[in-house]
Formats: sequence, C-alpha cells, structure tokens
Amino acid sequence: MPYISELLNNTITDSSDDSVGKLQDILISPKADSFAPLEFLVVKAKDGIKFIPYEFVANFNSSEISLKNLFNKATQNELPKGQFVYLKKEVLDKQIVDVAGTRVVRVNDLRIGNFENKVCVLGIDSSFKGLLRRLGLAGSFLGKPFTVSLIDWRQATLVDSKKGLELNTAAEDLRHLHPADLANIVEDLDVKYGSSLLAALDSREAAKVLEEVNPALQTILIKYLGPESAGKIMSQMSSDELVDLVKTFSSEESSEFLSQVAGLKAQSVSRLLAYPDNTAGGLMTVDYVSCPPETTVQQATETIKKLSDGFRSIMYIYVVDAQGNFYGVVSLRRIIIADKDTTMGQLAKRFSKASVLKTGDKIERIMQLMTKYNLYSAAVLDKEKKLVGVVTIDDIMRQLFPRA
Repeated sequence: MPYISELLNNTITDSSDDSVGKLQDILISPKADSFAPLEFLVVKAKDGIKFIPYEFVANFNSSEISLKNLFNKATQNELPKGQFVYLKKEVLDKQIVDVAGTRVVRVNDLRIGNFENKVCVLGIDSSFKGLLRRLGLAGSFLGKPFTVSLIDWRQATLVDSKKGLELNTAAEDLRHLHPADLANIVEDLDVKYGSSLLAALDSREAAKVLEEVNPALQTILIKYLGPESAGKIMSQMSSDELVDLVKTFSSEESSEFLSQVAGLKAQSVSRLLAYPDNTAGGLMTVDYVSCPPETTVQQATETIKKLSDGFRSIMYIYVVDAQGNFYGVVSLRRIIIADKDTTMGQLAKRFSKASVLKTGDKIERIMQLMTKYNLYSAAVLDKEKKLVGVVTIDDIMRQLFPRA
C-alpha cells in the first residue's frame, strides 16, 4: 500500500503506453466515519490540468500509474465546485483533530490502500518518519530511529479546510468530548481554526469550552470572532467567568461586546465588574438558584427542573425572603429525602456570621471558611446582609491552579 508522497509527481501512462502527464493531486469526497475512496486524479498534462475519474485507472502504485483507456477518452477538463477535497492542497501539512486521541496533529503523509474493493485513504501519518518520507529520507540512517504513527482516517476530522462540511462534522464528532479536552484542542489549533471550531459548536457548548481555555487565548479568540458571533457564546458563559474575560478588554471593547450579550447577563456582569479581583465580590457568581422560605419541596423540585439546563451544576438552593435577606441554604440531598410539603424555611440550615462571606473578603479568608465548614460553595452578603452572589469551589481552585 503506497503513501501519497510516493505517488505525487509520478508519470502517468495511458493504454497506448504514452506518457500523458504527472500526478498533481488526488480528489476525494469525504464522508463521516468511513474511509474515503479516490474519486479523481489531478494530472498536469502538456495542455493544462486534467481530471481523470479513478474508474479509468488500471495500476496505481509507487512504481506505476497507468490508465485503462486512451488519455483523451478518460479526461475531464472541469469538475463541479465544492464537492471534492484535494488531498495534497487541502489535507497535507494541515492540522487535523484526532477525535480518539483528543489532540491536534499535522498531516505529514497519507496511506492509500484497498478497502471493500475500493482504493481509499486509509490512514494519516503524523510521525516524523512521514515527513522524512516526503523528503526521500525515510530509508536513510536518519529515518531508522523513528517509527510510523498512523491515525485511522475514520477517527480524524479535517478542520483546516476551506470547506464548511468538514468543520460541521468536527462539531458533531467533538461535542461529545469533555469541554476541558476540547479546550486543549482549541489551544493547539491556530487562532483562525480554533475560533472557527468554537463558532461551529452550539453556543452553550462553546461557552463551556471557552471557559476552559487559557485566559490569554480566550481574549484573542473572542476578538477574532467579533462582537456579533462572540456575543452568542458570551451570553452562555457563567457570570464570574464572563467578568474575568471582560476585564481583559479595554473600556471601549467592553461596551461593544457587552452590547451583544443578553440584557440580564450584561447587567449582572456590570455589577460584578465593580468588585476588586481576588475578593469574594470579584470571584462570586450570580448564577445560583434561590427561592422564598415558604416554597415547598415539590415547588423547589419543579424550579430546579426548569432551571437546570442554564446551570453548570446545582448543589444548593439559597433561601431568600421577599426583601432579599438571606435566610439559609438547603442541599439537594435534603430536598430529595424530605416530604414534598415541607417548606424551604423548615429545611434551611440557618447561618452564622462566621459561615458567610462579605464582598470584600480576600482569598485567604474564603479558603479558610470553605475548608472549615466543608463547603462546595459559600454565600456572599453585602453590607445590608442581602445575598448578592456565591463563591464556588472551582473558583478557588482556579485561583490556586490557574493553568490547570
């Protein structure tokens, strides 16, 4: 089975044994989860570029490429646009996402072979040996220490192409990955294709991925997408993550991008921007579920069902009266085991001053409190003792391990 590097620029002969040109490229029509049969050979002939349907090919290997027919009986001068991918021009040397390995690799060579009586692209060689093969050095002493590393064509999705088909397929294949793994892929891609991959995802999924991306790259990706496209993703980000992102913008950029964010989310961000970094106010999120003390377990359960899609996780219900005063907190565990007619006021654990945060509390105080009370999240109160936000454990971990 040959590699494409062993086929390109080889002489092609027709049924009369005449030399008709050299192999310039190969066209395929890729389909998801399947090997790609060769559709056309692109031939550089004396009178220009010609296309030969693969059905007219008699022999196709590194030592001989020949046709079953006379050259003028097999060629086409033009092809429909947008239906095919050029292996040399659009795949070789490009970035591809290895879905199985959740990584980005460079295409150094392509393995061609038979599958179900068709000649197809079977594998992608991302190894250094593949690059040496292109240079004609794979068999030399330089190539001996290196081994071939092939990726099954069906497990890789082309994302560095001018065609939208491959990018849409990437979104379909990659949306099943954990956002942190997908963020690593976005970080490995260059800005153009990383931002394109984000734009191809559902805005909610894209927001989860963006939150996991290195903060410096977050800013670059958002600016590359532009306010309109980025606004849809930013609207789905958690409020505290969005605040951190907006803080990297200039005041003019902040206004421009926030103008594309949904009204309530933008208002929340504007309030949170007033708090200093590394304080409870600067770290807190306003994305939490609250209810009045008189709410029953059954009513609270229905509320959780309605709101759950809009939250990364829900572990507690915060009980707040009509004036916004913090009453207490109820865990999901207590809700699950309680009688349906029990009220949140009856279930709520009353708080002491020592178990809640003030907006100005520093990171050391936050860690001390959450460790002492074994909290996954801590309520943040303002000077009037009203609940204004919640600091979660992942916010603290991000402060301790910003590059994780």
